[in-house]
This record gives sequence, structure tokens and C-alpha cells, in this order.
Amino acid sequence: MEIYMDQIKPKVVIYCCNNSAVVRQENMDQLEADAQAEINIAQLPCSGRTDVLYMVKALENGADMAMVVGCLEGQCQFLEGNLRAKKRVRYANRLLEEVGLGNERIRMYNLDPTDEKGFSDALAETISKARQLGPWI
Repeated sequence: MEIYMDQIKPKVVIYCCNNSAVVRQENMDQLEADAQAEINIAQLPCSGRTDVLYMVKALENGADMAMVVGCLEGQCQFLEGNLRAKKRVRYANRLLEEVGLGNERIRMYNLDPTDEKGFSDALAETISKARQLGPWI
């Protein structure tokens, strides 16, 4: 039996700043259904609270992709939290690359909280990439 990549239901973990995109559970259920993906979201007070260990552990525990959503650069309520998050995402991807697992499994998005379509577009892009890359392990 052959499995086609568009039939695989990717698993995505999202670390989301409360100030950049608040996603209600009923919206997540609809996004999951539309995207045909398993999505787990962790709301954080700031994307800067995301740690390299969290991102890598999410992948280790079965996620195909991890996504960090922060405020637009220069608009972080905590001054530089989103910049710290961006550096951590780059570092986590470098670690994955060094061990031969590629450097595209973790993505960072800076979104305007007034852009209602931004989050769904970022999620769609991440899910598309997960399907392209295939299952994590």
C-alpha cells in the first residue's frame, strides 16, 4: 500500500505570544479540520518565553513541525522578546542541521494582531512544509 504525502495528517506544535495572535479553541478546531492536521497550541505571555528545549522536545515527542508566533519586530510589549525567540529558532534549527535532521522543522512568524488572516496563512504554510518534508521520524 502506498501512502501519499497529501494524505498524511501532519502534527504541528505552535508556541504563540498572547499579544500577537490569540487563537480560541473553537477556531483551532476549525483550522484543524480545514488543514487536515493535528495542531497543539501553547499560549505564552511572550514568544521570548519559548526555549530551544521546548521546540526540540516537541519534535522529539512526535511533532512534524514547530511554529513560534510573535509580535511584529519593534512592537514587543516586553521590548525584545520576539527578537530572542527568533534567535532561539535559528539556534534550534542549527542544532537539528548539525545532527542531520535538516533545518526547516521550526519556523518563526512575526504577526500583527490585527491581521486576522496572517495566522491562518502562516499555519497553512507550515503545514504545507510539513507535508513536503514528510514525517519527522
